[in-house]
Amino acid sequence: MENITLDERDRAALERLREGSADVDALAEGVGADREYLEDRLPELADNGLVEREGDAYALTDDGERVIEATGEMDDRVDTPPAVEGRILAFDLPPDQESALRGAFAFLQYWGEATAGEIVDGVYSETPAGFDSPTSWWRECVRDRLAELPEVEPSHSTDEPWRYDGTPGVEASGDGRDVAGEVAGEASVRFALAELGLDDEARLAVRRVFDLLVELGEVSSAEAIEQVYPDHDAGYPSPTEWWDDCVQPALESLPGVERVDGDRERWRYHAVDAEPTSA
Repeated sequence: MENITLDERDRAALERLREGSADVDALAEGVGADREYLEDRLPELADNGLVEREGDAYALTDDGERVIEATGEMDDRVDTPPAVEGRILAFDLPPDQESALRGAFAFLQYWGEATAGEIVDGVYSETPAGFDSPTSWWRECVRDRLAELPEVEPSHSTDEPWRYDGTPGVEASGDGRDVAGEVAGEASVRFALAELGLDDEARLAVRRVFDLLVELGEVSSAEAIEQVYPDHDAGYPSPTEWWDDCVQPALESLPGVERVDGDRERWRYHAVDAEPTSA
């Protein structure tokens, strides 16, 4: 599937198909588009789930119908692929929860891959959708629905990030880090971790600790060592060196992460400026 952006000819064709199925010739005559354009374009619309073949003709799908119905409300959705938008609308969510799901998809689409904690950190504060904690926002609103969106590969374990099965918005640097432009994600932990001078194994260890911190809200160094170090020692020969030389310095640089009352042994995550907007 290739994500596409609809232009006026595409919208006109979808509007025409609301009246009933039609072949390429009938569509070309009805919407004033070139036959050659429609011959190339209709299969792409079909690949994105907006139309379907009926013999030699095409018919509008439910997702295509939803996208057309939302045409007048697309200002905050201009970057959401039509197939994704149709699936989001199919969930029949309140508007603020739709925005949260769009934000989670956009974040993942931009970075190409991100852990659950990184998605929560990058999106929850902007669109809390009435949820009073990042954990409830993720578990009750976003997680399962995000997994159903086109081109999204959900994580199947704590060691797997979520992935976008397309071309991400960032570029990979020579050392494997992600290089971002001027985008909303620059204030996120995902961006901060990409900027740290860590090798892949060390970065993975820190990401796993951060995910644990987002999930629990607060953890001690002993808890982080017990749950993460055995599987992600990042080449450090002892838990103490792993924590002192790798994880702790990284945590100190991440937005939203702080020591609890100055205690070096306990750490807390808080979503910055998150204000629930509705019940």
